[in-house]
Amino acid sequence: MLHSSVQAAASAAVQPPWKKMKPNPSPPSFLSLPDVIILNCLARVSKSYYPILSLVSKSFRSLILSIELNHARFHHKTQESLFSICLQLPDRPLPSWFTLWIQPDQIEKKKATLVQVPSSYASREPLFLRRVGSDIYALRQRYPPSQVMLVRHNENVLWSNAPSMTVARVNPVACVLDGKIYVFGGCKANESAESWGEVLDIKARTWEPLPDPGDELRFSSVIRKIEITQGKLYVRSNEEKDSVYDPKTRKWKATPKAREGDSRCMVGNIYYACRAKSCMWYDKECNEWKQVKGLSSFNKNYRSGLIETVNYCGKLLIMWDKLAQPRLRRNCQEKTICCALVALEKRQNGQVWGKVEWSNGVLTVPSSYVFLRSSVIRT
Repeated sequence: MLHSSVQAAASAAVQPPWKKMKPNPSPPSFLSLPDVIILNCLARVSKSYYPILSLVSKSFRSLILSIELNHARFHHKTQESLFSICLQLPDRPLPSWFTLWIQPDQIEKKKATLVQVPSSYASREPLFLRRVGSDIYALRQRYPPSQVMLVRHNENVLWSNAPSMTVARVNPVACVLDGKIYVFGGCKANESAESWGEVLDIKARTWEPLPDPGDELRFSSVIRKIEITQGKLYVRSNEEKDSVYDPKTRKWKATPKAREGDSRCMVGNIYYACRAKSCMWYDKECNEWKQVKGLSSFNKNYRSGLIETVNYCGKLLIMWDKLAQPRLRRNCQEKTICCALVALEKRQNGQVWGKVEWSNGVLTVPSSYVFLRSSVIRT
């Protein structure tokens, strides 16, 4: 009995220390943290990383798609600009939205790509936004058609309902003139002749139908955009004619279409126009268009297929298309949509210089596709 006790004690004395120690508990996983903490972390990360982060887990993907993340980014003032385009593809009955995702700087492969919405990291089509004073008004751009218009204060993240439109619309277009919001299209032209266009008096909070432009100018397709020039509203479409509405006389008339391959936008306080052979800027002092320097080799890229030019984060975002297989020419069934981001600098000698930060193809589409409109919003 004594021998057995001594043997057991000796065995315990020589037992390796690692056998006596209890295993350490595994460290807590990041995903085990409360959602509110994860959301606050994600809100501080650039959206360019969201495509990669959405692959971590289903719960991560759910948080990235949540409205709560948008609220967190608003609270932390980390919102970023997102550029989206709406295309009509021949094999789809409804328009399709795509959002431009720019890769993080560390990734040296293709810099940007257009991703269809919804996706695993972008759940909603962009809202159509217009600012009136300190308030922002929004229209939905997805099916089903809706009469709803939303409004929020510039410093508030939550939306509330503005006065409802008189007609349900989808993919309408709007503009602001003299403190009033004009809305056009997005409804069947033959069913709503009297309400194809309407205007919201913000102070009175009432909608008023605009005069009927007539069968010829009441476009049934998605309107591209509205341009305001000298107090008149120019409605640009993909149909044979454009139209112009004069709020003072309350009359419509046909107007020539904008010149093919001419897209304009304002960056800073300067107007820029990309045309078939050059990128130009407007010099207000001498009232003439001048060429942006430093882009002579780049200008050849979009010579025949310019789509759109927009202000993106204080830089010039240029979009064009080209045949996916140029050698086939007439038999080529696809086109490649390309994008380039150009930084601009006005130098002491009065010249404006441009520098291409990146340029690449972002989406391949059927050659018969139709570009409808673009959108830049902060989210």
